[in-house]
Amino acid sequence: MQQVPPDETIRAALQKSHARLHRQHGIVVEYGVMSLKSTDLDALLTQACAAVARGMETRFAKVLTPIPESDDFLLSHGVGWDDADIGHATVGGDVASPAGYAIATYRPVLSNHLGQEFRFRTPELLKKYGIERAINVPIRGILGPFGVLEADSSDGDDFIESDLVFLEGISNVISMAVERLSELANVPAVNPYSESMLNASPDCVKILTANGEIEFMNDAGLCLMQIGHLAQVRGLSWLQLWPDESKGLVQNAVAKGTNGESIRFEAYCPTANAEAKWWDVTVAPILGTDGNVDKLIAVSRDITERHSYEAQLLSLIEAQNSRQTTTDLHLEEIHHRVKNSLHLVNTLLLLQANLTADEAVRLQLETAAGRVVTIASVHERLYQSTGTQDVRVSDYLAALLSDLSKALSDRKITLKADNFILPPERMAPLGLVISELITNSLKYGKGTITVSVKGVQDHALITVEDEGDGFPESYPKPCGTGLGMRLIKSYSGYGAAAITVDRLVKKSTIHVRFKL
Repeated sequence: MQQVPPDETIRAALQKSHARLHRQHGIVVEYGVMSLKSTDLDALLTQACAAVARGMETRFAKVLTPIPESDDFLLSHGVGWDDADIGHATVGGDVASPAGYAIATYRPVLSNHLGQEFRFRTPELLKKYGIERAINVPIRGILGPFGVLEADSSDGDDFIESDLVFLEGISNVISMAVERLSELANVPAVNPYSESMLNASPDCVKILTANGEIEFMNDAGLCLMQIGHLAQVRGLSWLQLWPDESKGLVQNAVAKGTNGESIRFEAYCPTANAEAKWWDVTVAPILGTDGNVDKLIAVSRDITERHSYEAQLLSLIEAQNSRQTTTDLHLEEIHHRVKNSLHLVNTLLLLQANLTADEAVRLQLETAAGRVVTIASVHERLYQSTGTQDVRVSDYLAALLSDLSKALSDRKITLKADNFILPPERMAPLGLVISELITNSLKYGKGTITVSVKGVQDHALITVEDEGDGFPESYPKPCGTGLGMRLIKSYSGYGAAAITVDRLVKKSTIHVRFKL
């Protein structure tokens, strides 16, 4: 079984974590901007549950609100629960309940093993739905706790600490909406935002004029940017706070926001005291009563620590790659010996051919010798080192397929390849994937084999078809033991998701996504 390199495992985990954080941050900002335009608290709370379920990749999310003159909570809003339970089901509100503990301590509670918890009892409602893990985050009200925002899961991966930040972000938006709608009920006209609402956010939040001048920055933002007072930046262009290397991204974000679009980017910006900081920034428009863009909201999350970890990880990966260079030298020597061995077999076959008196046998031995030489050529082409030079895909594959056709079959193999450049470290994997697909077609298909390779952004789409009658419904088996399919899944860079069998055409056609 092929072992996945440790650095690839770490890189994959990092990418998955980053994708989750980016998605969650985007959902919080999207929900926050939407909440500024809504006057229906019930709808906002249901939308909050939907946003939580989407960000946590779970079916269940809910808002629990205290029942007057009772120690229990009501499941007032939610998604994933039966309609009969929403608005009627209750859970305990004492400290032995996760939700009650969150309210009592005003701190979030995370549990990935509810059935094994010694801190709390598992509410009957959660047992009914087979809930195994939960996160409870208190929602701040005007004069006291408003309730609890909860994400629940009956399966899937464990919740992680960063998920708490996501739920707290949604909870803060709910708190701001509760305050704004309370004010709206008493005041005929109100701004689309208030300082107290924005000061509830732990991120750096700015309100900008439509042309990008700073109108407001919340307390957390002033602290994060090490700015003493709002007066120091009010009226300044937001662009002035950014270094030259980041100004292009900021200008583009302001321009898109002014045009009514939301945009997100990551960039470097030091604080007023020159402390290095990296930010994950979302800019969105705030519409006026006439429906036109009146202001912009810019939410910046400090990701300096994450960026530092990334740099350390990349350094470790580079060190790992340096150590791997020695291993690569040994592999190159092995490939060289394989090629020499194949040439030795060729010599022995030719010698045997010269010694035989039977003309038919001699011809067969010479043909076999020729094919051995071609196989040696294919092997060399697959495993040769290209140094630091990139490879043109169409040239490389044309030569490879010519060798394969001579070595493996008399059947015709045609190629249609886009003329794009391939990084040298992906050359051999591409050749191996296509070789496996062609070998599979030679064994099970018939007629002309057509290979198509198209460049699509960060990947290539490989299509191999022949004149066979198509693949059976069970192909490819998701847990198949075929070495060829395992190699294709591994080398493609996308695992099992790389392979698609096209059953809408009459020919035997298979598609493979290949990461460039």
